[in-house]
Amino acid sequence: MSFVASSQWVLRSRPTGRPSTSDVELVDVVVGSPEPGFVRVENLVMSVEPYMRGRIGGEANYAEPYPLDEPMLAPTIGRVTDSADESVPVGSLVKHEYGWREHALVPSGDCTVLTHDDLAPADYLGVMGLPGMTAWVGCERIARIESGDVVFVSSAAGAVGATVLQIAKLRGATVIGSAGSPDKVALIRELGADAAFDYHDGPVKDLLRAAMAEVGATGLDVYFDNVGGEHLEAAIRVINDHARIALCGMISIYNSATPQPGPNNLIKLVWRRARMEGFLLRDHLDAREEFEDRMAEWLRIGALRPVHTEFTGGVGGAWDAFLGMLDGNATGKAVVPLTRDPAGQDCKTRESGGMNSPDKEATR
Repeated sequence: MSFVASSQWVLRSRPTGRPSTSDVELVDVVVGSPEPGFVRVENLVMSVEPYMRGRIGGEANYAEPYPLDEPMLAPTIGRVTDSADESVPVGSLVKHEYGWREHALVPSGDCTVLTHDDLAPADYLGVMGLPGMTAWVGCERIARIESGDVVFVSSAAGAVGATVLQIAKLRGATVIGSAGSPDKVALIRELGADAAFDYHDGPVKDLLRAAMAEVGATGLDVYFDNVGGEHLEAAIRVINDHARIALCGMISIYNSATPQPGPNNLIKLVWRRARMEGFLLRDHLDAREEFEDRMAEWLRIGALRPVHTEFTGGVGGAWDAFLGMLDGNATGKAVVPLTRDPAGQDCKTRESGGMNSPDKEATR
């Protein structure tokens, strides 16, 4: 039996409001060889996601809460270093959920062996992973974006939003995006948005109307909602007949200690015969192969660009990366490189269009 030293983040308490460093602990452990049906993985890069806030706090969510006093979970790409299952051999590049640690013993059934292994490992956490598939399903199956549609995307510099924006443009839509800083607004314009605004610059309803005037639009055909709150209410104000609203996330309320009021103008959905639909990927797993093949093709020909923020510091910087993501310090996908790929490939992720890694805010 062989052993490797590893560090991992353990949840110690459930926060009320914004999480803090007292809620977690970084501990050193020794990871042994895998038992039958398991593999040992050296983790290369993990992601930090908004939905993790609910799992940490134990709130009702579409994902189970993280247990106290156990390592947390996160989408992760790693290389198999020891295997007790011949279907997942040593050297395989795999995706799994046993992140927040450097090395992991993973049930082989919980590993996905990656087929498009010419792509950067971090792509499988962003445009080829859950955010990319969320964007693709939301655009293709929920919003059903068509050429000529006027589409508004909130948090359009986020991991999902930046991909939605680009897919919508590939479909021939006119796209308006919102973001939380001048740099992010510049990025989403660079990604192809026809109009964009910083939601800090005034009431969203006024900023949205000004953006619509900039592109000559009198109403919205599609709103892809990643934010909720004021953004959702502003979009409902200006929807066209038979508009489609895809409810993907509501990051504006994730850290709220008390319930937040919803839009006060839902009657417009009736007047406009509009459709508003929430969705979860677990209802669309049949789309995975089609999504991955299409996205890989777009990446290879340069039709769609990954957007990420890389938080440095390895596993020790992962908690600060999570807090930085919640505070809006990430542009696109928030990823944490954990080590160098033992197969020799540099784990540094793709450039994100000129945006810098927020080292000062996000690392120890």
